[in-house]
Amino acid sequence: MFNNTLKLLLKRLGLLLGLYTLLRIAFYFFNYKTFASADVATTLMAFVHGLRFDVAALCIINSPFILLSLFPHGNTANKTYQQVLLVLFLLLNMPFVALSLVDAEFFKFVGKRSSNEVFTITGDILDQLGQLIQYYLYLVLLFLLLVMAVAKAYPRQRNFNLKQPHILWRYLCLLVVAAFIVLGIRGGLQLKPLRVSHAFVLEPAILGHLTLNSPFTFIKSIGQPRLEEKHYFPSDEATLAAMPFDPKQYMLQDSVPVKENIVIIVLESFAAEYVGALNNGKGYTPYLDSLAAHGLLFRNGFANGRKSIEALPSVLAGLPSLLQEPYITSSYQSNTLYGLGTVLQGAGYHTAFFHGAANGTMGFNNFSNLVGIQDYYGLDEYPSERREQDFDGRWGIFDEPYLQHVAKKLTTFKQPFMATLFTLSSHHPYTIPAQHKGQFPKGELEIHESVGYADYALREFFKTASKQPWYNNTLFILTADHTQMGNNPAYQNEPGYFRIPIMLFHPNKSFENLNPEQVVQQADIFPTVVDYLNIKTNKVLPFGQSMLDTTVTGKALFYSGNSYYMVQQQGVTELSADDQVRFYTFPGFSSVPIQSKSTTSEQQLKAYVQYLRNGLIGNKLYFWLNE
Repeated sequence: MFNNTLKLLLKRLGLLLGLYTLLRIAFYFFNYKTFASADVATTLMAFVHGLRFDVAALCIINSPFILLSLFPHGNTANKTYQQVLLVLFLLLNMPFVALSLVDAEFFKFVGKRSSNEVFTITGDILDQLGQLIQYYLYLVLLFLLLVMAVAKAYPRQRNFNLKQPHILWRYLCLLVVAAFIVLGIRGGLQLKPLRVSHAFVLEPAILGHLTLNSPFTFIKSIGQPRLEEKHYFPSDEATLAAMPFDPKQYMLQDSVPVKENIVIIVLESFAAEYVGALNNGKGYTPYLDSLAAHGLLFRNGFANGRKSIEALPSVLAGLPSLLQEPYITSSYQSNTLYGLGTVLQGAGYHTAFFHGAANGTMGFNNFSNLVGIQDYYGLDEYPSERREQDFDGRWGIFDEPYLQHVAKKLTTFKQPFMATLFTLSSHHPYTIPAQHKGQFPKGELEIHESVGYADYALREFFKTASKQPWYNNTLFILTADHTQMGNNPAYQNEPGYFRIPIMLFHPNKSFENLNPEQVVQQADIFPTVVDYLNIKTNKVLPFGQSMLDTTVTGKALFYSGNSYYMVQQQGVTELSADDQVRFYTFPGFSSVPIQSKSTTSEQQLKAYVQYLRNGLIGNKLYFWLNE
């Protein structure tokens, strides 16, 4: 009888293993463009390698089910007992099936499998639940079909009156199965238990996301241990010396501070591939293109992360997103961190942050306060008499009316001021106001039309702003928070997934002395503002550098696929989780590493990684302030 019980258990777990493979196939086709650069053989290897992670996830999730299936006491073949097992089987597994289905779409936005970060956006999801269900109704229906299919295919006990074997034999079988379960959870007999990083062993590394499954990454992120220190260099001072940075360099400003306003505009989901000025005129941003003719649009601009929540620490504090989870929601969020608000307040600036979404979205209000922003303006601060008519029905206020509101609100501020404006309408589900539908090219992707609308809203903002008394005395810095879905093959590579527009514009100044080919990143905005305003400070982190510095060619840092990357004009350096270093060409990035090596870039990237990790662990990102 016990052999029959064991066979039945294996069939039930086999059903789940087949389901996980089916979900991986769906994930692959939903995100085909991401993995298209890999050949067929390597892609198949990713599927095979994924079975190891599937087994681990299934063993963790189904441990209670396995225990009760082989429970050594009583009649487990009993009909009622078997019905309870079926209910438990569905309750344990179906939530993770739902997570996997959601990830098939969510991966397009964040570039990685889900982790416990989903808890941090639960409030936002609940607020938009009705709209999300409506938009992704097909996923809801698919999930319900899968639940019914699994319930129907679930291998059932046919004989409910089998004789029970001796209790010692039942205990022995349970112990043997338990040993195999532990082995499955560990992923084998290797020294270290299976980790997310173990998935990134194939080239191109992006296949690691295909190898993984969402239940595994989610489970592994729960109670995730703190960062481990790196020791490429013997001390903080040695680490700092390996980077082209002097923490006192902005204390050496001799010029009189420039009392000009600063307006930073963060454009939601504006990937570089949408910008005509960066793609030989082919794009969806006619106004941004025209603005670039009067300002300086860097051709090699990079985001430091793949999500909106990762952008603010980079833009406002010069802290790139080099963690598996966003800094804002990490266990280090209470660390000492100085931002533009902190420094500019000390220089007599009024500071503000504008975002037309619900107050508290992604923790923007708390973080902006953390980095010294005095006033936060969200949906609650938008004029109540216009809130309903200007609401997009999903996230917040449409860009056009909101940007008009901001342009006029800034006029009430005492100068000089620094304001950050985060746009909204090019966020999924890409809603266009009824009066503007059909006015913008639909393009080839659903985001393209909303980018056209957001660009139009930007045009109207500058039209209104140009009539305000503060306009001619203002430096505008435009950037995107992250990239979004794409279809241009030139951007289908690791650096391409992070390429965004970054622009400097001043109504009365030219930046023609600067090199538009310089590599720049979001983390450069903080030091650029400090440099431009000639403000003395020792609170700039070493990850960024002023875009006004003509002596450097620039760099960009980001974290992807469990590896750290540094982009420079001379090439791309990758540092993997197991400290393997690879080099690639830039901009012609290939998934195949090149043989030539740069010791300098390797040392610099290791220094940035050690500085960040050890600095966060010890809460000493500004260790020189205590010397």
